[in-house]
Amino acid sequence: MNVYRCTLTLLENTFFNSRELNNFYQTEPMIGNYALAYAFGFARAPYSNRGEIHYHRDLTELNRRKLYVTPAKVIGEPKFSVAQFNATSDTYWSRFEQNAIATDVMAKTKKARPLNYPQIGWIKLLGIGTQARCFIVSEEEVFVPSYIRLGKFMSKAHVRIERFNKQQIKETEVEKATLSHLLLNPLDLPPTAELIVYDTYPIHPVPLIGNVMLSARFIELPGGDRLPLAMRFGVEVLEKLRRNN
Repeated sequence: MNVYRCTLTLLENTFFNSRELNNFYQTEPMIGNYALAYAFGFARAPYSNRGEIHYHRDLTELNRRKLYVTPAKVIGEPKFSVAQFNATSDTYWSRFEQNAIATDVMAKTKKARPLNYPQIGWIKLLGIGTQARCFIVSEEEVFVPSYIRLGKFMSKAHVRIERFNKQQIKETEVEKATLSHLLLNPLDLPPTAELIVYDTYPIHPVPLIGNVMLSARFIELPGGDRLPLAMRFGVEVLEKLRRNN
């Protein structure tokens, strides 16, 4: 078993659409583990996509490889940047219609089609210099890149990597362990783990939990950091919900 403790430093403002408040689009100070699995290159998204979601296919393959990535928790105080955007057309002529802006000057009599993305508003991004930490657990040794791209705008981040091998790791069983250094995806915990107390952060596609107290078997790293043992991507639940809807 290999564990990698990764400290991410944002080199560009980074945007995830974590929460929408009218025309204000906010990034929460955390990074989900699905996004990190793709950013590290462990899962590969298709170059073009018509809106399909491939979490079940891509992350089930990582389960088969016994490779797992935790969500990333911000270290210290997060930095933020707020920007305004305007995605409306710059054409000479336009008119407002219901849920759409018509811009074709040669077809003023045609009805414009609604767009499924916001056209004006404000976005709150994680700012340059913000640091966050995640952990990678893998049966085999894996390559972890020193630079990755994150978020809607593929913003650049630096990764500082600390690797721990099997000889440096202890496995322990603890009742009521508190994990203040870590964010968890609750779908990914093993069935034997018992959650006692936690905070919930409602982001998509799965709400994350922090300040967790639980009873479980743990991986313990030099320095005292603990990770629940046998975590895996719980994408079967998401796939079942998708099919039912």
